[in-house]
Formats: sequence, structure tokens, C-alpha cells
Amino acid sequence: MNIDLKKAGLAALLALTVLSSMVAMPVAAAGGIGWGGDAKTPNPAIHTDVTVEEWSNADFDSALEYYDDSGEATELPASVNESNDNPVTLTATAIEFDQGDAFPRLDAEDDENSASALDASEWTTSGATVSDSTTAAGVDALNYAGTATSDSASYTNVSVADGEKSYVTIAADVNSASGTPTLRVTDGDGDYVEVTLYDSSANADSDTVLANSTGDGKVLQQQVGSMTLQGSGDGSFGSTEEVSLHGDIDADVSVLDAERTRALTFGEKLEDTDDDDELETVTITEPRGSYSVTGVDTFDEVMSDATIYGLTADAEFAASDLEDDEDVNAEFGPSSDFPQWDQLGELTFRLELPTAFDLSYSSPELVDEPTLPSERYKAVDFAEDTGDTDFSEIDYSSVASSYDGSDEVSLDSTVSTDTEYVISYDVTLTNDEVSAIQNAASGGGAAIMSSNSGGIVGFITSLPGMILSALAGLVGIRAFGGGS
Repeated sequence: MNIDLKKAGLAALLALTVLSSMVAMPVAAAGGIGWGGDAKTPNPAIHTDVTVEEWSNADFDSALEYYDDSGEATELPASVNESNDNPVTLTATAIEFDQGDAFPRLDAEDDENSASALDASEWTTSGATVSDSTTAAGVDALNYAGTATSDSASYTNVSVADGEKSYVTIAADVNSASGTPTLRVTDGDGDYVEVTLYDSSANADSDTVLANSTGDGKVLQQQVGSMTLQGSGDGSFGSTEEVSLHGDIDADVSVLDAERTRALTFGEKLEDTDDDDELETVTITEPRGSYSVTGVDTFDEVMSDATIYGLTADAEFAASDLEDDEDVNAEFGPSSDFPQWDQLGELTFRLELPTAFDLSYSSPELVDEPTLPSERYKAVDFAEDTGDTDFSEIDYSSVASSYDGSDEVSLDSTVSTDTEYVISYDVTLTNDEVSAIQNAASGGGAAIMSSNSGGIVGFITSLPGMILSALAGLVGIRAFGGGS
């Protein structure tokens, strides 16, 4: 008798692979229970907008990461709200990235450019003032302040061949303005194109006007060759030799470029653009003020190492996100009080909002979306500011009356940071429901052995068990010389 162990092992591995591929991977958390799939585990959550003061695209992969008070990259015990199509909010002038001040690119072979249009010392002024500044978020910027239509400032340390192919890109915080101040790009013989920086009568989303009101995060991007040519030159735009600002406006400019041959992408959003009730992906190139995106993986490639100040995410600090077993307690068993039900589930969760210098929250609210009919919530108790008191020693208040069939229950609309909230449930369950809750914790939807689902016999007679048994039988037949 010769047993081919390699073939036997391979077949067994294939059997297990088939089995695992049939099982949906639910959400697993602390306390020996899980969520997802058929599990009807209660999942109370604190819903809030959480703002990360200094978010790093170089160090972080998620909108819910931040630097803790020791400077270490840390992930919040939370999830992004999946019901929000565009859950991440930011402002364009709060993005600090390496190429934000790279114009003009005079040293293509060097890491450090010897000039920058955001350097106030390189500008020549007439009536206006120019100074080094920052946007509200602390990003390096150029401040232009003109108080009359005749005021101006010019930058001439630039020469861009085939200037008509370039995009004029400006991102600015507009502090005050009057009239129709402009940004002008001029070639060597006097031809120029210009965009309007402010016009109170323009549409908010105008392609030719940066802003129709004051405010932060205004972005405009236009290709020189598509703009109306003006001036006293030869009637065609040659190389870009000057960039100038004109008129009555006070603005902090965080991005100024007239050389890049494409528009920058400031993220993507989902939006129904054609009224077909289907969401389309929209590339954002000209945000105006605070705006929202689908996620932090949608920014332009030049922003791969960017720091974003004041990035906000729509987040849920849910029981399913808890990581410490001490914050979860779950017990199941028959109850003489409810003999018509297989088991009574007693589940308790402790939730809180972490505190750190880099974190702030907006309108946090503790809510629950019931997963069972209201009559199956035999008790729901609530307590706050519990510290690490043992669950059995907490003085609770009943909130069971709130579970009256509503789709969402508000347990506390004034949630505070660094405060512990405990929610305890007594719910009636079937054996299958208990098994689903317990199996979800192990990342599988069908345990090989379960005290309430037929044990090993029940597994073997299930569809996954029959597949595994059949494959194992093939191994046996081949191993012992059977088969054709």
C-alpha cells in the first residue's frame, strides 16, 4: 500500500479552500461574538463627525487614522459611515503637498527648486502688497492685498515654452474683495489670458471665476489655450513669461501654477449627474470651499505624501469596532422566564470616544438600530460615566420603552469625550441565531462542531460537510489504490 501524501495533502487543502470560499467573512470583534451575515447581534454606535487636525497621506491608509499624543500613527476604533456616499470632508487650501509651490520648475533635476511663485520676495508690486503667509490650516501661502483696481503684482522669474498647453491653477482663501480682480498669464510679446478671481454676480460654479463670495478653499483650473486671448502681441500665445495679479482683493494663495499640462485632481465623489437614480463617479478639479469625497484614496498622485489639515470623516464608533474583551460581555442560555424561546442572550457593551490633541468631534450621538422585533428586547439598560466599573456593579436606567419598533433609537444625544457609556441587552433568541452570533466571531459562517446545530453529524450532512467528505473520499480512494 503506497499513500501519496503530497496528493492527499493537496486534495485536503483544496477541500478546505472550497469550504472557506463558501463562507462570507463577517465582522468579528472582542468578546467572543461577531457581526455580519445572519448574526443579529445588537450594535449600538456613537455617530459623529471626527476631525483629524493633521492627517498624513504618507503615514495613514484610512481617514480614521491620526497621530496620538506621543506622535504615533494610531487608528480609531471606528468605521466610516457606509450609508454616506461621500463621507470624507476637507478644504483644498488645507492640503500641503510637495509640488504645491513647485512653479516655476527651474531645476528639473534637483529635489529643491531654486524659485517659487509663493515666495513674496520674488514679486514686483505696484500699489498692492505681497507677503509670505499661510492659509487658515497652516499651509505656506502667498498673500496678495490690493485695495484699488489699478493695484498689481507681477512675477517674471518664469519661462514656459508652449505656454498654451499649460493649465492655470490657483487655490486660495479669499479674505475680502471688490470689483473683478484678475490673475493674468502673459507671453513674451504682450499677448495674455486671464481669469477672474472674484465676481459677486457670477455663478458659484463658474469655470472662469474663482469665487463669487469670500471664503476658504477656492480652486480654479483652466488651460491657457482654451481661454480668450487678449493683449497687443502677435495674436498667438507663445511661451509664458509673466504671471500677475490685479485689482482689489486680499487673498492667501496656497497653490499657483501656470506650467502643469493637466488639471490636478482634488478627489472623487459619487453623484447622480444625469437624474437616472444611479450614482456616477465625478472627478473633483475645482472645489469651492469645504467639499466631500468618497475616500482618501482618490487624491491626485502628486498628493500621495500630502498632509491635510482638518480632515473630517463621518464615523461610527460601534460595538462591532470594540477591540478589548473587557468592553464586551455576552452570555447565552435557556431561561425559565421565556420557555418558548431557545435561549436568552445577555449582551453588554462599553463605548467611548477617544481623546487626543489631534482629534475633535461634532454632534456625537449614541444610537441603536434594532436588529430584532421590539417584543424580543426583554430588557435594555443604559448607564454613562461608568469608568471601568464591572458591568454587574453598574447602576443602570431602563431604556427598553424606546424599542417600540423604530428603525433607530437615540440613547444619548449629548455624548461627551472621555466618558464611558454602557448598554446592556436581554434578548430572546433561537439556537440558530445564537450560533450565528458565535460563529461570526471566528470569521466563519459554519462551525464544524456546535452544541446547538447537530455537532459533527450536523456538519457532515450539511452542504459544506458533504463537499469536504466527498473530496476526502477521493483522497482515500486514490491513496489506497482505488478508482480507475
